[in-house]
Amino acid sequence: MKKDIRKLITNCCIFSIPIFVWALTLLFVDPFNYFSKNKIVDEQTKLQSARKLNSLLYNTIAFKNNPTPNVIIGDSRIKRLPIKEIKNINGDEYFILHSNAAKLNEIIDLFWLCNDFTKLENVLLGINFNLYNEYAYASRVQEVKEINTNPLLYIFNGSVLEITFKIIFNQITGLGFPNISRNIMLKKAMDGKSTLDKQAWWNFNINTVAKNQYSKYKYPKELKDRLEEVSAYCLKNNIKLTLLNVPHHKDYRKRIIDFKLQEEEKIYKNDIKSIGNVIDYDYANLITECKKCFTDPIHTNDSINLIIVKEIFRDSLVIGKKL
Repeated sequence: MKKDIRKLITNCCIFSIPIFVWALTLLFVDPFNYFSKNKIVDEQTKLQSARKLNSLLYNTIAFKNNPTPNVIIGDSRIKRLPIKEIKNINGDEYFILHSNAAKLNEIIDLFWLCNDFTKLENVLLGINFNLYNEYAYASRVQEVKEINTNPLLYIFNGSVLEITFKIIFNQITGLGFPNISRNIMLKKAMDGKSTLDKQAWWNFNINTVAKNQYSKYKYPKELKDRLEEVSAYCLKNNIKLTLLNVPHHKDYRKRIIDFKLQEEEKIYKNDIKSIGNVIDYDYANLITECKKCFTDPIHTNDSINLIIVKEIFRDSLVIGKKL
């Protein structure tokens, strides 16, 4: 009997060695900076790898490590807003908490997650009508929330495993990470070419992405209720809540007409007026009429992002308008 117990203990120790080695390796590499901002792997490498693979996990951990009372939350359309310019204007430090392809329910989840980490003062939500749809739904934030409270879930997370081995491989070989965004990789997948015509990608967004977003629509009553809950909380706790209705190029906006959703968009804008301070850029204006102002039909370029930030934070709207 004692021999069997000793054998069992020995086997457990042997099988636990790989787990121990993995945990130790992760502690040193730590691609998402869960445990510390170590210097073994430089931050640029982590940005080029971990944040691109799982922007939601990377950014939420970054916010947890260095929470600010001022935060901008949204999808990829707000990730390049120049927060350094905001600091130049009013001295406030802002954190951009974005997740690629974030849905409105996830943006609301991220608001409450931020609220768990710090006492919020200023919150800007980047939204648009294409998110105000019951069918536009995802549920990734709950997993991230659980990871943030349970280190074991981080240690054995698939994204963490994948990126850790990639970083180790690239550190050893010196190959580095190709500076390829998710969108470019998707474009490559479309026709198998190494480079793609920008117009082809533009058309893909107009014809396919817009169709996926607008062809099936249902009024999102639960989303409206949740936004009202956020609004009430902000009023009660003296948090300034601003909703940025991000601009789309007119080619993309035309799809709202194609799918006969003009009235639904009006209802959306009327709904969000009651939630907080709304700055609207998604209507016929100098930005939405300008193709050069966009990298694709729904992402404005850095010059336009700078204009938007200056208008909002200097409270001097020229193109944007309050609803």
